Amino acid sequence: MRILAGDPADPDLGAEVTLGEGRLGGAAVPFLRITSGEHRKILVGEARTDGNRVEVVIRAAWSDAQGWRQSTWSPEDLPGTLAEPAHRIAEREKALTIAKVLAEGSRNTVADLRGLRYEMERQIADLLAQRKNTALRMLMAQLVELSMAVSRARDVAQEAVREGRFTTLVMRHCEAMDAGLGDEVTRLQALLSSVSTFAVAQESEAQQRFNTLAAAAAAGLGLPALILSLYGADDYLPFTWDKAWRALTPIAGVLTVAAGIILLRMPGRTTARRYLVAFGLIAGLVSVLLIAGFLAP
Repeated sequence: MRILAGDPADPDLGAEVTLGEGRLGGAAVPFLRITSGEHRKILVGEARTDGNRVEVVIRAAWSDAQGWRQSTWSPEDLPGTLAEPAHRIAEREKALTIAKVLAEGSRNTVADLRGLRYEMERQIADLLAQRKNTALRMLMAQLVELSMAVSRARDVAQEAVREGRFTTLVMRHCEAMDAGLGDEVTRLQALLSSVSTFAVAQESEAQQRFNTLAAAAAAGLGLPALILSLYGADDYLPFTWDKAWRALTPIAGVLTVAAGIILLRMPGRTTARRYLVAFGLIAGLVSVLLIAGFLAP
């Protein structure tokens, strides 16, 4: 496999790639890429070149196959990530040119990582607006995984900056990569903190919603009993159709008013589905009373 060429079919362009293991010594540049395809992967490592070949070591990888999480990688993930940026490599300063291209490609990938953060922010916005039923725990886990990936990539960039074994142009790419990744780490941590605060508020809202529903259940059971005790159920039982509507209409009316008040005071946006569920429960309760009244001895 040859890389970093304007025309990969031309053997005079590019350099041969080999995969290494462990840590690369000497003048290694940061290697950060995001693969394309059905499932994207973030590859974090380092690369070294002598002008004729490029040795790449992948230290860690993350995949979005089931939400962003650390995963394995394979050599088949690399070819598409090494085609850009394309450069014609002159025979002179061949190693320096390839090192610059590798560092430039890693720096360009920082913008792709920013795009991943934008995707997470969109998912969080959809969750807050209740446009999607995304699990909050899953979003928080993905934010942590992305933060780990970005931090790992920044560590590699900082190592290259500390070593300082490259030309000024290569070092500028490494420094810009370090600065960009540092900004992304800060923003991801701030986003995670905001989501954590929202999680606490959501838990409090869920508790308030439960209390409201418990009050609704108490009203649904207590109000019919109170009304029937005031009427005196013996005068209406067993039901006939004439007795049934006179006995159950006040009960249905009180339950409807109580349900409307509870729905209006319930936290969050009151949707048509909530009204349908409430009126369905009322209809079910009235139906149970109606059947019990007809079957009463």
